[in-house]
Amino acid sequence: MNRTIPNMSVASAFVVAAAVFIMAAAARASDLHVSELCDKEAGSELDRERNMSFPPVATEDIRIGIALSACREAYNQQGSPRIQFQLARVLDRAGEKLKSLNILGEAAENGHALAMVTYGIRLAERGDQEAALELYGRAAAAGSSLAAYHLGIAYREGIGTTVNEALAAQWLAEAGRGRQALSEHRTELVGPVHAAALARNERFN
Repeated sequence: MNRTIPNMSVASAFVVAAAVFIMAAAARASDLHVSELCDKEAGSELDRERNMSFPPVATEDIRIGIALSACREAYNQQGSPRIQFQLARVLDRAGEKLKSLNILGEAAENGHALAMVTYGIRLAERGDQEAALELYGRAAAAGSSLAAYHLGIAYREGIGTTVNEALAAQWLAEAGRGRQALSEHRTELVGPVHAAALARNERFN
């Protein structure tokens, strides 16, 4: 006697396929060290120091749950300045602004270039223009075009320093060498920045 097995419905097949995909993705994620998972989930496109093994993640695309868990654990394991910056980025995205600022300050103190620029912006927003200028200078010396731009504007407008047109031109020219990359990613920066400093809005990246 022949028996026929009912065909699996399209909906059931879709559910099974989705479950297999999720399990496979979880298995791949579990193979990564927490620092690598943090890199994968929170690396910024503007960060020259990010782990290039993974594509960058735009601010609005950060998956807060998985990124926060991975970056926080990596940070607790004495993570690098890059991990500190990435955790600060995720915390900012999650709305934990004060925690983000404190850890961003750690990353800046430890020499992470993009953290220095971003922390400088935060300090400028709070009126500490001289400290912001010092951070821009350190980051620009490390090769950050974004920092060179902020530094050039500061010298041009006399923000945190006296007006120095020669230095302004020098640093803006330096920033101009990376202008195309900067303009492509303008919306990835943090803001709003103090109006007297830059008169432009940027978001954390």
